[in-house]
Amino acid sequence: MGGRVVLHSDLNNCYASIECMLHPELRGKFIAVCGSTEDRHGIVLAKNQLAKQCGVKTGEVIWEARQKCPQLTIVPPHMDQYLKFSRIVRAIYLRYSPEVESFGIDESWIELTGSPLLAHKTPAEIANEIRKAVKEEVGLTVSIGVSFNKIFAKLGSDMKKPDAVTVIPRETFREKIWNLPLSDMIGAGRATTAKLNDYGIYTLGELAQCDAQWITKVLGKNGYMLRCYANGTDNSQVM
Repeated sequence: MGGRVVLHSDLNNCYASIECMLHPELRGKFIAVCGSTEDRHGIVLAKNQLAKQCGVKTGEVIWEARQKCPQLTIVPPHMDQYLKFSRIVRAIYLRYSPEVESFGIDESWIELTGSPLLAHKTPAEIANEIRKAVKEEVGLTVSIGVSFNKIFAKLGSDMKKPDAVTVIPRETFREKIWNLPLSDMIGAGRATTAKLNDYGIYTLGELAQCDAQWITKVLGKNGYMLRCYANGTDNSQVM
């Protein structure tokens, strides 16, 4: 992969994974970290892979999650621990680049462009090295996307989970991502996705190929920005 190289690393099931690591008795159970656990209307903040397989979703209320997964174990959040582990993992990223941008507690972009490491290793090899370091040193897993801009790097980290590396090269990004649904793209929320669906636009490829003036008229600057994202022309910097 020539030119710019950006990684996006995402801690898999961050809150739930940390709880299972701190409390080994939770391993093998269906876990949801929930706010206001004394209240049935508290919401799911995070879930582990087992709960996810039952259909438990982040943001839904506890009683809905229990309907899908009666064996669900509810765990209260411990934000101080999540922040502590986030700092530990970030320190690993900083070994590979001084340019690391946090995106919440569990996600980070890592700029590798111009790194001397690229003289001896491919971007995918570096990403796998980071993935293994986090797993061996911290006990958590990450999924890492590798691409030529921040948007596609994040898209890559979401494509294969858990504990994986996905490369989206400049040369073949259309084949890799244009068949994905709109909702996979950062910035395409439920309302935006629903509005575009109403016009028959369902995939990132259809978004990329729609008329620039038309989408600006329908969605304003956000629509034009999303079209740029889908075409791989985002040049935003890792801050």
